[in-house]
Amino acid sequence: MIIGLTGTMGAGKGEIVKILKQKGFEHYVFSDVLREVAKERNIDPTRENLQKLGAIVKKESGRGILASKLLKKIKTDKAVLDGVRNVDEIKELKKNGAHIIGITAPQKVRYKRIKSRKREGDPLTFLQFKRSDNLENRGKTKGQEINNCLNHADFIINNNGTLENLKKQVEDILNKIPFK
Repeated sequence: MIIGLTGTMGAGKGEIVKILKQKGFEHYVFSDVLREVAKERNIDPTRENLQKLGAIVKKESGRGILASKLLKKIKTDKAVLDGVRNVDEIKELKKNGAHIIGITAPQKVRYKRIKSRKREGDPLTFLQFKRSDNLENRGKTKGQEINNCLNHADFIINNNGTLENLKKQVEDILNKIPFK
């Protein structure tokens, strides 16, 4: 079973990954592929640089290239692929039997989460967050079209509740996916 995760910044993709890892899923991250390329090209792996590099790599090799590269890394029958950013990646994953879960939450809730996680490269102010979030979600940055990805997801989670509520929603989705 392959599950691809797409969603807005700070919506809870990482929490879903934790839930799935507890169920034996191996974790793969789209941006790790870009980090490998950044290292090869001596590029500092900031969020902004990775977004720019992603656009370049996709232009060079096709918009589904990151999904293709991640699929080749899978060595197990249960994998979660975190960070789907465009519809061509979704199409590539679905060609290989993946199911896509989209996750979102209100913008202010997501900003509080981002602020508390203190991840390098995350926006420091709500204004920076809102600007970056709006660009990513509306497809205004090359390779980033989260809202369109959410429209192509097989399942949507609105993560505006408790962690227990999120776990229940993930369980409900897993129960709907046939395991081969």
